Amino acid sequence: MAEFSPNARTVPTTVTTSLRGPESQNSARVVVDMEDQILLYQPEATPLMTLTAKMRKKRKAVNPRFDWLEKDEYPRGITIATAVDQDATTLTAASAAEGTSCVAGNVLVNTRTGENILVATTPTTASIVVTRGIGGGFADIDVGDVLLNAFNSQEDGAGLADERSIQEFNYFNYTQIVRTPFGFTGRDLQTELYGGKDEMTETKWQAIEHKKSIEYAMAFGKRHLITGTHQRTFTNGLDNAILSNRWNVEGISLTERSFVEFLEGAMKWGKGGNQNGSGTKYLLASSAWLTEINAWVGTRLRYKVLDDSIGFSAQEFNSPHGNVELIRWPLLDYFHPDKAFLLDLNHIRYVYMRGRDTKLLYDRQGNDIDGKINEYFSDVGAQIDFEHSHSALFGLGA
Repeated sequence: MAEFSPNARTVPTTVTTSLRGPESQNSARVVVDMEDQILLYQPEATPLMTLTAKMRKKRKAVNPRFDWLEKDEYPRGITIATAVDQDATTLTAASAAEGTSCVAGNVLVNTRTGENILVATTPTTASIVVTRGIGGGFADIDVGDVLLNAFNSQEDGAGLADERSIQEFNYFNYTQIVRTPFGFTGRDLQTELYGGKDEMTETKWQAIEHKKSIEYAMAFGKRHLITGTHQRTFTNGLDNAILSNRWNVEGISLTERSFVEFLEGAMKWGKGGNQNGSGTKYLLASSAWLTEINAWVGTRLRYKVLDDSIGFSAQEFNSPHGNVELIRWPLLDYFHPDKAFLLDLNHIRYVYMRGRDTKLLYDRQGNDIDGKINEYFSDVGAQIDFEHSHSALFGLGA
């Protein structure tokens, strides 16, 4: 007869307290008190994209390369290369370009002495033939003196003066393809979860991360083109587009005065500048920069709602040179806490390739996949024009 040896039964856990409590229960029986919503980290981490799209109409591009033209102010400064006495009637500019920027009838003002000097004949080189001491005030001219090409005076009955203009500049950038795929197994799509179905909550989270990728490209990207089977293009971002106005504060003891001195130059140009427009620009800054500025002027900052519909607000600093809207840029806190950007949003545009602005594409998986793959897709870039209307600040705390 075959032997029968049953396996020993598992000894049940004994509840040793007189009363059964929640801690006595098998943990699988206890309903988890889970909030029925997944809190998303930094739901509005992309103020650059949000503000540029809100304040200036998006540009639709029909090619991956998009161009624009800029025209600068007429150059009015002439630097003297050779010292002359008060009787000299021929002046030498630092370059032929400066010399030929003036024409017969122009009046040059020596910014050091105040002497008014009439241009007698239109120059073709750096040499300028002049009539000195208009209205009196003859004075010697030194090397390095700057003459302001201020205005002109023409004789009654004279013909037209020689024309002068400047050539437009052509600038360009690329749109960049940014793709963020995410997927789910067939079972995951059907599983009931706290906070909602996985596809719903993940789609919201991926949207934020996709926008942050674009925001990083608009901040730190470099324009580039790689030619392979097809082109791979890279958009130029703020940190590489801003060439003229860069304020390195490394090792500087910052004060309100030094910041206002910076604004004296930085607030001049552009439609948002104090000479040509509203005198309002936007400082997108790291938390470290905002802490620094608040230490100087905290009691005088004014809270301002920029847009009720998106809950966007700023702190406004009223400087002698214009208003600065202070906005925290969360992306800078991660890896660039020393940086801030003073922007004229009249000269920044969000650009998208026709039919290829940010969209959510469904069912990107192959036919044999037991599941689903979606992706956020963008073919976008930044048009940062009149780069001298913007400023980059860096080196804080270094």
